[in-house]
Amino acid sequence: MRKTILLSGGIDSLVCAEMARQAGDLGLCVFVDYGHPAQVPEGWKAFAYCGERGVPLKVVHAFGLALGDMATEAGARVVPGRNALLLAIAANASSGGPVVIGCNKADQDAYKDCRRTFLSTMSAALGVAIESPLIHKTKAEIIGMARALGLSRSDAWACYGAGPKPCGTCPSCQESARAWGADCCGRTWRQIEANGHAKGCEL
Repeated sequence: MRKTILLSGGIDSLVCAEMARQAGDLGLCVFVDYGHPAQVPEGWKAFAYCGERGVPLKVVHAFGLALGDMATEAGARVVPGRNALLLAIAANASSGGPVVIGCNKADQDAYKDCRRTFLSTMSAALGVAIESPLIHKTKAEIIGMARALGLSRSDAWACYGAGPKPCGTCPSCQESARAWGADCCGRTWRQIEANGHAKGCEL
């Protein structure tokens, strides 16, 4: 059966989707709006990816979710039960086929619901295979994969904020800049660390 991709609009899930699409295994992408600050810019990236490639996209709105650390100014943004909810929604849409989530190597330190043990437990509970092809990949390795697949930085949203432009300072923006190697102004990460981002820089 074809795969259902949890598509957040970030580069990790886009890489998962494009790998499946190019292999002829992509059946459906699922974007979940759970009231998080980046729901609009992430959603637009998901719509753009699917629209440009003719990929079916299912959008699900989950209201009233407690957002936990999502509003904090520093560190990880832990939302209690987030991946359990997202995986359940994707499994519901998958018609029993495999569900793919873009957890990466770095995610496992801060997010318990990005670890293989959690994903295995959810797979057994939901009765569907859950694949995490990037779980042992660093962000830099994922960016290399994105480039090889024909994806660019502009295809994804990397910021925790609501936009319209990336903030350039949140951990996700900083991780993205390190992985891509430079900011939109062409500065290397060493220059960014020394001098900071230009205001409104698009990561």
